[in-house]
Amino acid sequence: MAQAIRINFLGGFNLKLGIKCFIALVVALMASFCVSASDTTTKFQTGPFTVSVDLGELCNDINISKPVQSELISGETYTYYEVNCCRVLLQIDRFDKDTFDLTEPFDTSLIKNVLSRFGVDKDTIEVYAREINSQSGVVGEGYLPESDATLYTADFYVSPKSRCFIYVWDNETEMISILKTIHITEAAT
Repeated sequence: MAQAIRINFLGGFNLKLGIKCFIALVVALMASFCVSASDTTTKFQTGPFTVSVDLGELCNDINISKPVQSELISGETYTYYEVNCCRVLLQIDRFDKDTFDLTEPFDTSLIKNVLSRFGVDKDTIEVYAREINSQSGVVGEGYLPESDATLYTADFYVSPKSRCFIYVWDNETEMISILKTIHITEAAT
């Protein structure tokens, strides 16, 4: 004779389940909790950009700054969008016209200059070409003597009009997760 478990719900509703069905129900519920608890994807929108990224943990501390319009010395105008997600800084620059040739290899000199401007020891700078967000990009790292930390930064194309910079302080694992999972789409404007 099969054993049964009687479950009483609020309002007097009774449900009689076999042991095997009860165990299957408990396992299914536990699995659904595990799936939802392990989702660490952070999603947000800034300007024409929709961003999703796995920071390795759920991040509810998202600070989206107001867009800032700027101009290069060459006369090219652009808007930059800055977002702080927990310990990660993203800056997306969107130019008013197509500026980037997505078929060209990414220039690594800019990332070296960015690291230097942050005060990174020039002898510790390492730069690597890498595909990010399905586009050409570059990743750099270097030691910051003032804060005894390593700065990781990346720069990649989002579209012919836009590029994204990522800054992560002292967390290589988080940077690798970001590089693998960041996805930015840009609405046509």
